[in-house]
Amino acid sequence: MPLLRSARTQKQIAMRLEDEMKALRLPQSILFSGSPYTSRMTTALELALCLSGEEDKFDTLESANIIALSSRDSTLRIRALRNLYEKDMTSSAFLNLVHEVRVMLLSCHEALYTNSDKEVFAAASELSSILMEEPAPDDSQASSQFLSAFDKAYDLFISKRRKSSLFTIDQIRLIQSYLQQNSEQNKVVILENIEDVSTGAVNSILKLLEEPPEGAYIILVSQNAGRIIDTILSRVRHYEFPSLSAECQRTLIRDSYRRDGSDLEEFFLISSGLDLDQLNIFAEEFIYRLLVRKDGLTTEETNSLCTFLDSFSAWRLFLEKCVCLAEDGFRQGKLDTHICDRVLGIISRCYNNSQVYAQNRRVMLENIHRGILAL
Repeated sequence: MPLLRSARTQKQIAMRLEDEMKALRLPQSILFSGSPYTSRMTTALELALCLSGEEDKFDTLESANIIALSSRDSTLRIRALRNLYEKDMTSSAFLNLVHEVRVMLLSCHEALYTNSDKEVFAAASELSSILMEEPAPDDSQASSQFLSAFDKAYDLFISKRRKSSLFTIDQIRLIQSYLQQNSEQNKVVILENIEDVSTGAVNSILKLLEEPPEGAYIILVSQNAGRIIDTILSRVRHYEFPSLSAECQRTLIRDSYRRDGSDLEEFFLISSGLDLDQLNIFAEEFIYRLLVRKDGLTTEETNSLCTFLDSFSAWRLFLEKCVCLAEDGFRQGKLDTHICDRVLGIISRCYNNSQVYAQNRRVMLENIHRGILAL
C-alpha cells in the first residue's frame, strides 16, 4: 500500500487517492483541508513521494522533486521531538526528529534560491548536514554532541528565517519556472495554509493552477477551506480530512513515539516542555486586565508574556485560550453578545493579519491589546 502512513489515520482518503493514481485519474491540482493534527501534511508528503517515485524517502525527505512552502510554525513540534530523542536516544526517535526538520527545510529548495536569501539557505544547509549521520544509539556522548550541534544550527536557521516571509509573488514565479523545466520524474509543490497568502500571491497561484505543466502536481493544504477564494476552489479537487478519534491518536502516539496519550496537540505541548498551567494563567490575566479592569498589561508584563510565548511558539494556543475565556464570559452572563463578538473579531483579524503579512507577533499582541481596550 503506497500511502501506508496516511492509511493509519485517514484510511478512506488514502484508498481514494490510491485508486485515483492506479486509474490515472488523480488531478494535478489538489486541496487537502482539515483541522491541525489530521494527517494533511503527512498525506501530502507521502503522495508527493509516490508521484515522484521516491516512496522510500519519507523519513529523510531528501528529494529534489518536492518543494513545500508553509506558514506553519514548526518550533513546538521540533522542540518536542528533540526532547523525546534526548530522553530515548533511539533510531525511531532520531528519524522522527529528522523528518520534522526536513519538512521545514523543504522551503529551502535550490529552485527558490535568491541572493537575498543567502544567509537563510546557508543556515539551512548547515542544519541539514547535521542530520545526515545518526549517533550510535548506545553512545551517549555522541548523542549529546549531536544535540549540541543541532541546537546551535537550528537556532541559527530560525533566526535567519524570521527575516524572510513565505508565499511571496517572486517565490510562486520561481516555482512556476521550476515546474516548467524538463524532468524524467514528476515534480510536486506543496503549499500549506494557503488561506493565509496575500492577494498578490493568490493571483500568482491562480496562474499556477490554471495549466500545470505535464508531470507537475500542486497540493494545497488548508486549515480552513472556507477562507479560500472560489476561483482557487474551482481549480482543485477537494479532499476533506475529518478529525482523528481519541483512539486513533492514542494508537499513533504509542506506535510512533512510544508514549501514552490520546490527544496529539497536548502530547506535543507537554513533550516540548510547555507549562500549560502557566499558559492558562497568562491568558486569564490578559483577558481580565482588558475586559474587567480595562487597564491592560504593563510593558514589563507584555515582555514577560511575549518571551514565554516565543519560547514555546505558543501564540496560537494562547489566543485560543483567550477566545475560550471570552466565550465563557458570555455564557456566564459577564459579557454581552456585542462585546463578545467584537473581542473574537479583533483577535481573529489581528491573528490573520499577522499570518498574511508575516507580522511580528508582539505587534499582533499590541494590536489586540489596543483593539480590546478601545471597546
